[in-house]
Amino acid sequence: MLRNIFLKTIRDYRLQILILGGWVALLMLFIVQAYTSLFSGPDRIKLMADYKKGIQGLSFFIGKGYDTDTLGGFITIEVMGIVPVVLAIFALMVGSAIIRGEEEKGSLDLLLSMPHSRTSVLLQKWAGMVIVLCSIGLISWLGLIGGAISSNLTLDAELAAVAHLNMVLLALIFGSLALLFGQLVESRKTAAGWTGGILAATFLMNSLADTINSLQWLGYFTPFHYYSLSKPLVPSIGTDWGAMAIQAAILIPLVLAAVVLYVRRDHSGAFNLSKNGKAVLTKGYYEVTEPNSLWLANNFGFGLKTALPGLLIWGLGISAYILIIMSSFNNLRDSMIPLLGSDLYKQLGFQALATNENILSALLLLFMMLLCAAYAVVQVASWTVEENEGRLELILSTPESRWRLLTIRFSVTMLSSALMIGITAVTYALSSGLFDVAVDTGKSVEAFFGLWIVCVIVEAIGFGLAAFGPGWAVAICSGLVVLSYIVQVLASALNLPEWMINLSVFHQYGTPLVNGLAWTPQFIMLTLSAILVIVAGFRFWQRDIAK
Repeated sequence: MLRNIFLKTIRDYRLQILILGGWVALLMLFIVQAYTSLFSGPDRIKLMADYKKGIQGLSFFIGKGYDTDTLGGFITIEVMGIVPVVLAIFALMVGSAIIRGEEEKGSLDLLLSMPHSRTSVLLQKWAGMVIVLCSIGLISWLGLIGGAISSNLTLDAELAAVAHLNMVLLALIFGSLALLFGQLVESRKTAAGWTGGILAATFLMNSLADTINSLQWLGYFTPFHYYSLSKPLVPSIGTDWGAMAIQAAILIPLVLAAVVLYVRRDHSGAFNLSKNGKAVLTKGYYEVTEPNSLWLANNFGFGLKTALPGLLIWGLGISAYILIIMSSFNNLRDSMIPLLGSDLYKQLGFQALATNENILSALLLLFMMLLCAAYAVVQVASWTVEENEGRLELILSTPESRWRLLTIRFSVTMLSSALMIGITAVTYALSSGLFDVAVDTGKSVEAFFGLWIVCVIVEAIGFGLAAFGPGWAVAICSGLVVLSYIVQVLASALNLPEWMINLSVFHQYGTPLVNGLAWTPQFIMLTLSAILVIVAGFRFWQRDIAK
């Protein structure tokens, strides 16, 4: 697979294809099993009615549900709203890496020294990204069809394939957008950050457009709107080929613009309309100012400075979500009270208590603990990319021990997680008072402290995996987080054994707003985190870098 750039790009992501595709396929299999377990028995009709009410009450967060009594409708509402976002995040990471990322590593210098035009290089790498995403979609499709067959359920394989194609088109838009931004900025992280911000903003815009009639016009400016118009697995909606064609058409200007900018800019530079920038050459030599910032005094300060933009974006983004919940809490409370008493919600582990704490646990913390775990995975990715892109070699060429470096970086991840959660906690406290939502202060503090522990254990697992394989650590860690979340949410529905449920990080977090934080599991997770970091330190100390 090294005959050309196209095949080499696919080869570079073969491990990510298998891991991410495998985890998504496993998720599809779990959801099919959940459908069978939830809607079986003599109370099937009542459970389906309760589920439909629940979907209507949470339509702002998970979208509108159609034909939820069918397997296709159930899969669409449960999976086809979340998996495309995950795939889009992966796509923007790939899109920002295939050109800008390789420039940062220096590998593109060698490639361009060979008889390959810049246009050919970019287009072959983009085509490779297309095949990578399609391969993940294919594995996911196989998992969905396999789950339906194993459960003796009927599901149209062709319609399932169209649904996955729709999902891949959405991911390609954000991957291509990241590729375009990579030509405008000088950092892969900046390109990925801008694209991620647009992804989050357009997702929220589409949610608002679907919920508030006066804002429906916003939807036309978001890729998610055209994605959501097609629901191939839902009998009453079907496929909107025009909307899918619009998604495909959006790709054309993005890729063309990326090509035009790439062939016109300097290598390792950013596209600039003006050629008259500041002069950097003085008296025949480059003038370099010695850095005197406190952020650059040591690795801890530099690591924290690097983490600050990310933790602010995540903290403020989750804070915006908290403000939305708190500002509309009274309306949501009225719709949630009857739902929490339904048989379906009891199966999913919610208590039939009409307290503010119980409702916030269902509406807020259930989502926040997953977001905090996702932030922890991003922190792990920041550590692994340092080694994968060769930057650790320069750091370790100085008199800096490996033990000290790993300990400093893990300390930075813990502190950044604490700061991010602190921002959300302050927002929670202020908004609960501003919108007159009475909550237990002590249990609220415990709930946010527990979120930090969730971050720490996920980061420790990620650092432990990275010590053995930095290339696949993030994919494995992400899969474990998704699986742990599924085990927690669908434990009752799937009749999972107790030992498996206890392995879930989210199960050990519990419902601290209602019952308080169970301190014994928290101390155990902190102890395990310390052990994992020690193991990671020994392994990192012994092995070769990037091996």
